[in-house]
Amino acid sequence: MHNTGLKIAEINKDLAFLPENRLDEVKNFVSFILSQNKDKKRKIVQMRGIWKGKGFEGLDIDKEIKAVRQEMSESILKREV
Repeated sequence: MHNTGLKIAEINKDLAFLPENRLDEVKNFVSFILSQNKDKKRKIVQMRGIWKGKGFEGLDIDKEIKAVRQEMSESILKREV
């Protein structure tokens, strides 16, 4: 079964092959379908603040990145050739 993303990609691919003078028909048809589904409005989900209060505020990102880079450098240097 196709998922939504795949269906949208297929439709977009097909739209590229339509003559320019037919694109208005497609737009009008899509608008018509959307007008029939007014009661099914898309729910907007805000992701802002999702990590707030999870303990990440105290992290020193620059320090953490430097530490990981140092560990990787040491690991690479220890490898046998």
